Amino acid sequence: MRAPRFIPLRRQRGVALLLALLALALALLLIASLLDAGEQTRGRARTAWRAEQGWQLLIGLEAWAADSLRRDRQANGIDHPGSAWRQPMPPIDVPGARIGGQLQDLGGCFNLNALHAAGQDDARAIARFERLLRALTLDVAIAAQAADWIDADTQARSGGAEDAQHLLRTPSRRAANRPFVDVSELRLLPAVDAEAYRRLAPLACALPSDHTINLNMAAPELWMSLHESIGAGEARRLAREGQARYAGIDAVASELQAMQLAGVDLSGTGVQTRYVLAVAEIEADGLPFRYTSLLQRGEQGTRVLWRR
Repeated sequence: MRAPRFIPLRRQRGVALLLALLALALALLLIASLLDAGEQTRGRARTAWRAEQGWQLLIGLEAWAADSLRRDRQANGIDHPGSAWRQPMPPIDVPGARIGGQLQDLGGCFNLNALHAAGQDDARAIARFERLLRALTLDVAIAAQAADWIDADTQARSGGAEDAQHLLRTPSRRAANRPFVDVSELRLLPAVDAEAYRRLAPLACALPSDHTINLNMAAPELWMSLHESIGAGEARRLAREGQARYAGIDAVASELQAMQLAGVDLSGTGVQTRYVLAVAEIEADGLPFRYTSLLQRGEQGTRVLWRR
């Protein structure tokens, strides 16, 4: 019978030390993981809390915006580049945060959703959009593609783009078959590249069908979209170098008559802004937040259509 082997005491101590080191390393890893998870949880909670705080501050800014718009309409009745409500709100320090904001006028833009509304094309809107594209030296096929993006059928119009064209692109997609939600959807149209979008986006918007162009806010290119007879020179004169302050559509008609510009259809235009974008810039606990609200003005006051 063979005698049992005994591990020397020195070797036993070495193994025990190694096991102790391994146990210590595992414990340190566990503690570090728990600390990291706790820090992430606290970070998420802090961000969520600050986001909620910013959201409530946005609601306060909307109240300020509604009051500014109400007072301005009572005082003037028209909206123009010098309107008081267009001035930015000075930054205000509140407990734990700072808020600043401004109101962006959406009257001086072409409403993409006017191209096809209530289930049918609007020939006047399509013609205006094509003239706007020519004024910007862009491909007029963008108008057909934008109308196809909205309408419910799958038949592409001349120069347009329906599912068959969109599915060939990378990544592939289908036509929305609904109104534009945001002007950035223009980038999904085959004829709109980065340069075309850069030039067109400031003059376009995606709003409800009751939007009217505020001619006091209209850029020369929008004036050119009203009629073929309005050239670049006439448009700059009508826009008054960005300082137009027409008191009403009758004043616009008188100006057109004085310039011997006949046959200009002024339907769908006005001198008041119905839709305004409220932009809130909020810094809470060193974290920046940006919120926007679409406001609709009416005779009964101002209401919020969406927030984001």
